[in-house]
Amino acid sequence: MCSKQNKQRGFTLLEMLIATAIFTLLGLASNAVLTTVFYSDETTQKFSKRLKGLQQGFGVLERDFGQMVARTPRLLEGGRGSSVFQTGENLLGSETEAIVFYRLGWLNPNGILPRGSLQSVAYVVEEGRLERWYFPYPEPEVGAEPLKTVIIDNVISVQYSFYREGKWQRKTENTTLPEAIAMAVEVEGLGKIERRFLLSKGQLLKDNQGSNGGSGNNGSGNNSGNNSGNNSGNNSGNNSGNNSGNNSGNNSGNNSGSKNTERGG
Repeated sequence: MCSKQNKQRGFTLLEMLIATAIFTLLGLASNAVLTTVFYSDETTQKFSKRLKGLQQGFGVLERDFGQMVARTPRLLEGGRGSSVFQTGENLLGSETEAIVFYRLGWLNPNGILPRGSLQSVAYVVEEGRLERWYFPYPEPEVGAEPLKTVIIDNVISVQYSFYREGKWQRKTENTTLPEAIAMAVEVEGLGKIERRFLLSKGQLLKDNQGSNGGSGNNGSGNNSGNNSGNNSGNNSGNNSGNNSGNNSGNNSGNNSGSKNTERGG
């Protein structure tokens, strides 16, 4: 009789190598997918943070340009200039175009600070950053350092255009305000971003408006209050003096009359 032998067979070396290669490829693919997801999430967060910063910066620009007012600067030799705003390259040492102007609406709740609502503002590019410069007073002292705030980072260039008489133009007269201002900012990694700001065309602001208007109102109120108080005090004093004089005179006359009557009797 022939004995029947059952032979047990396993995986061959080639099959094991193929299986190992397949699992290795699956692991590498999974790792690549997870890395891509994490990188995309990090990139999205960075872009979202950068976009939020740009929105906040353009919000500051919109508030400043929306409150832009026609006011001429005071000259060192005396008198006032004729330009209500200034723009150009290398202005205030800027790496690209800069702009200088006056704006109203600087908050001063209840007049706590010793200043008005008028503010001198400049936008300058320094070391690749668009910065907002301003002084505490509209007519700063010679050599005074401005207060600086970074608005946008990684700025390559800034260009301004002005809308006047139905068309946009790169150069315009600066003795009056244009109808609108376009600002093109080229940012590294984002390209060129352009925003347009509508201006309120007001009359030429006088020297004593904006910065001294509040003090004038307070002075008139105090003077009227003091005058009314002094007048009422003087009137009451005169009336009391007249009354006391009349009373003393009447009393003296009555007393002397009664004495004469007694003597006659």
